[in-house]
Amino acid sequence: MDQFMYNVNYNIQDHNMCAFEMKALFDIELDDKVFFTNKEVDPSISPFLKNRIKIIYKKKTFHEILDLITADDFRANDFMVKYVGMYNRDPNINQGKKLSKEIGLRIYGYPSFQSPKIMLGITSYQGYWYFGYLKQNNYEWRAHKQKPYSFSSALGVNMAKVLINVASRGEPSKRLIDACCGVGTVLLEGVFAGYDICGWEINPRIARLARLNLDHYQYKAKIVTGDMKEIKEQVDAVIVDLPYNNFSRFDEEQQLDIIRHAKQIADRMIIVTSTDIREQLCTEQLKIIDYCRAEKTVKGDFARYIWICEN
Repeated sequence: MDQFMYNVNYNIQDHNMCAFEMKALFDIELDDKVFFTNKEVDPSISPFLKNRIKIIYKKKTFHEILDLITADDFRANDFMVKYVGMYNRDPNINQGKKLSKEIGLRIYGYPSFQSPKIMLGITSYQGYWYFGYLKQNNYEWRAHKQKPYSFSSALGVNMAKVLINVASRGEPSKRLIDACCGVGTVLLEGVFAGYDICGWEINPRIARLARLNLDHYQYKAKIVTGDMKEIKEQVDAVIVDLPYNNFSRFDEEQQLDIIRHAKQIADRMIIVTSTDIREQLCTEQLKIIDYCRAEKTVKGDFARYIWICEN
């Protein structure tokens, strides 16, 4: 079975959200910024995953790695070797180019430094050296931060990506609905990651802005202008960012109505709130699988709660 090595990176205030996402994607409790698993996930679907190495060799010394590459007559064309610093203060990072070159000279084939088709990674961690196929976060999704239309109350890109991942557990075959899609922040990340995702928005003006945001990136996703209570189709998971504050006329009972209908269209619900609604969720007989208090700033003066619920 293939073994993968990942590392994550996050700001202090995002620790909870990163751990929350990794648990949903990999079913692990994150206790370090480096971890190992047999699950293959593209780092670019996450705001926190940075590198993934599909491990070919694991040895105590760098020279043992070199010997294995030679002994196995390792071959590759249009390849590039990169030293990957998986943690802060990696003592080998300054020799990264030298180490990469030594490995490249042992590989039978032609390297490519401009547009490699095969990326190979070498790194050291906790007394071992690892060599394998490298996949890095391309960060192309950061362009979504400059979407043409947004509101101060809209979800951030990082949280939107997390919502997609915890809804689907990183399985692109899952069908998703964003039941209160707003200007389409979650939809953008769903389409980017390759999901079959549909949005519903009750406000015609905002629904139009969501469509314009999708068009700006030449993304395709269905956006229905209407009340999410009209949704009849069954999907694998529904994402609900409950309306709140001065931008919303929804009261608590109307929010509960949204949750009640979400229960009817999916067994798995990802609910975003501005307050702790654990008691209300339990009253609605929802099973809380996990939750996260995601802080917007280091001071923690504004936070959103993300709830994973199932019927």
